Amino acid sequence: MSDSCEFQQAVVLRPDDDVAVAVKPLKAGETIPVDGVEVTLRQDVPPGHKFALRAAAEDAPIHKYGQIIGFATRDVAVGDHVHTHNLAVKPISFDYEYSTAVPEVAYVPESERATFQGISRPNRQVATRNYLAVVSTVNCSASVSRYIAERFRGEALKAFPNIDGVVAFTHKAGCAMNINGADLALL
Repeated sequence: MSDSCEFQQAVVLRPDDDVAVAVKPLKAGETIPVDGVEVTLRQDVPPGHKFALRAAAEDAPIHKYGQIIGFATRDVAVGDHVHTHNLAVKPISFDYEYSTAVPEVAYVPESERATFQGISRPNRQVATRNYLAVVSTVNCSASVSRYIAERFRGEALKAFPNIDGVVAFTHKAGCAMNINGADLALL
């Protein structure tokens, strides 16, 4: 990518792009540092617009995002503003080979990989917490559910190293709870 964000005036989206994108308004005659190379602008370039990093002959493809975005309608010099006045869309013939531009991945050595103290489940998913829920089915057991959860705070929980905590899920409805209410949804 381009120089540090603090002074960055243009962005190159892919290393093989023919253009850079102006981050702010740039004036003709300015010299812009782009990936260690200085480019002197030949015209003003509005923010979000492109300028040429390489010369391109008329009808040459112009690349941005690593893709052809159009063809030069006339010769384009380094530092030229590249836009609709010198770039046009033309028919392109593509070769649809799969996975030809796959970069090699530099994996982090296993000894340096980040780990976490998670829980591996039988379905190969993982969890990061293991809480036990005490659910009251009626209001009469709500207090008992809270007392059970409270009992496992502190020293009692140390006897169960694979449990991170115990929580009570209670409601205030009785045995004949409203079946359409929020308490039933919570339960």
